[in-house]
Amino acid sequence: MRTKKKQRFIIAIIWIISTLILTACYSRGKEEESVVKISPFRMEQSAFLQLYIPNKTQSCLISELSGVSEIDESKEIEEALRLLRKRTMESSNFVSMEKLVFLNISIVADTVFIEYEFQEDIQLDEMEEALTLYSIINTATAHQNIEFVKLSNSSSDKYFFSKYNIDVPLASTNALLYKDYVSPIQTVANLLNAIVEKRELPSIADNEVSAILQSITFEIKRFDIMDYEYNKYGDFVTVRSKIIFGDNLSNEKTMELSFLLELLSGRFEIKEIIAHEDE
Repeated sequence: MRTKKKQRFIIAIIWIISTLILTACYSRGKEEESVVKISPFRMEQSAFLQLYIPNKTQSCLISELSGVSEIDESKEIEEALRLLRKRTMESSNFVSMEKLVFLNISIVADTVFIEYEFQEDIQLDEMEEALTLYSIINTATAHQNIEFVKLSNSSSDKYFFSKYNIDVPLASTNALLYKDYVSPIQTVANLLNAIVEKRELPSIADNEVSAILQSITFEIKRFDIMDYEYNKYGDFVTVRSKIIFGDNLSNEKTMELSFLLELLSGRFEIKEIIAHEDE
C-alpha cells in the first residue's frame, strides 16, 4: 500500500515539473493572451497552488507551484496570496511583500475583491510596482473561475502604489511572465526627445503627436514629464501624462496628453494619441 502511494507521489511530482516547464516555454513564445492557468488540484490530502512571484533581478514574473495540506477550497485564493507574500520574503531577488498586508478577500461571481494596505516606509519604483501588482492579480486569477481582481487600499488611493490605476477590475497578463518589464513612459520620453532634437519620426502616430505640439507658439527646446499614470500593463497600455514644454528663454506651456501604446516584440510603440488638453 505504501509502495503504491509512493509511486503516485513520484508520478505527481514529475507531472508538476513537466507542467511548469511547458508553462514557461509557452509563455515566452506568446504575446499577451489569456494567462496559462494551472487550476489548483488535489492529491490525497494535499493541494497545489500556482504562484506568480515578482522577480526584480530578472525584471519579470516567474511561475511556481506550491503545495499545502488539508486546505478548504473556499480559502485557496487567500492561502495562495499568503504563500506568495511569504515566498517573496525568502530571497533578495524578489520584490518583498513584507510591508504589504491583505486586509480582506472576498469573491463575487468571476471577480475577487482584495483590500490591502502598505505599511510605513515602503518604496517601490515603477517596475517593482508593476511586478507586485501583477503577481497578486495573476496568482488570484490562476483559479479557474476567477477572471478579474478588484483592488482597493485602506487609504482610498486610486493607485496601487504610485503609477498603476486600480479604479477598475484588472485581468491577468502574460506580458510579464518570463519577459522583461518595459517602461511605457520611456517610449513617450523617447518620442519627445526626437521632436526636441528634430530627428526623423518613424511612425504616423509619432507624426500626429508632432502635429499637436505645433500648436505651441515657441520652439520646443526642453520638456519635463511632471506626472503620469497607467491603466494597466499588457499588450495595450494607456499612458496619461502631464508635460511642461519650454524654450531656452522663459516660455513654457503645460499639456495633458494621453497615449495608446502597443507592446510589440519586447518594446512599446505609440499607436495613437487618445486625448490632449492645454492648460
